[in-house]
Amino acid sequence: MPNRLTLKDVAAAAGVSQITVSRVVRGEGVVSARTRDHVTQVIQDLGFVPNKLAGALSQTRSNQVAVLIPSLVNNVFAQVLRGITEELAKAGYNPVVGVTNYDEQIEEEQLISMLSWRPAAVIMANRVHTPRTRKILENAGVPVVELMQLQREPIDMAVGFDHGAASTILVDHVVSKGHRSFGYIGWSNHDFSAASRYTAIKDRLAEKGFDLIAPDLFEMPPDMPMGKDGTRTLLSQAPEVDAIFYANDIAAIGGALHCLEQGLSVPTDLALVGYSGLQMGQALPQPLTTIRTFRYDIGRIAARNVLKSLTNTPVSKITDVGFELVEGATV
Repeated sequence: MPNRLTLKDVAAAAGVSQITVSRVVRGEGVVSARTRDHVTQVIQDLGFVPNKLAGALSQTRSNQVAVLIPSLVNNVFAQVLRGITEELAKAGYNPVVGVTNYDEQIEEEQLISMLSWRPAAVIMANRVHTPRTRKILENAGVPVVELMQLQREPIDMAVGFDHGAASTILVDHVVSKGHRSFGYIGWSNHDFSAASRYTAIKDRLAEKGFDLIAPDLFEMPPDMPMGKDGTRTLLSQAPEVDAIFYANDIAAIGGALHCLEQGLSVPTDLALVGYSGLQMGQALPQPLTTIRTFRYDIGRIAARNVLKSLTNTPVSKITDVGFELVEGATV
């Protein structure tokens, strides 16, 4: 865990006094426009976040942990947050939650706001950031845990699973059932985990000699109505498709509703393949074929690693919680 940047560090980098930096940060006092612009640029380049706590409090950290997640609508992150909250509570810490809506710029703005109040740590359900966000995290001086994906080198710590390996196993299972024409519904350019799964599924199918039909249907991660409408759209464009991979279980349930309305037999007429292993998918008359992800455990372990780091207990840089293929009855 790197040391937190201070006014002294900014002053040294800018070649000015700490008083000048303080004036620029507070927006008070006499500072020339040229100097103010120069110091502001140095602050941005270093990823420095001014501290809003004053006096003696400025030398201490709060018992709050900044948690940034892409969505609360997606049940996946609700489970992650439950794990974080329950584990932090054991040590008297509380999560302060920001929802980024899969927007890197919103993530950056929320991170700056949260760090200005000196949280004890940061937990983020994303592994792709703006350059400024990454610089800020590298110099935050607090434990940082990135969640869900393990494919990239973490800034500090990462907890998640291998989306590529999970997608490969899922494809192999579906192909082994005799399906030969494949579609994909529901990933957004802003949902990097879903995008990586799409790429892994497409690449694995290509290795086996199959194409993947994936019309650009959604700007945001899909919900049940989008999954239903997307299934209808995809089949109207490519009626030969006999198996559809969905970005998540919610969208796949929407696909199941379409099949029910249209009298399509699952999996004889159309196979449905989800991702995440939600209970509602397993409550369908035909339990959904999917990948079960251990979302609660990801949150719990992330919080536990934060607490270990705060007490200087050795922590693994990368924690792989694994996944499980749920064969279900929809393939």
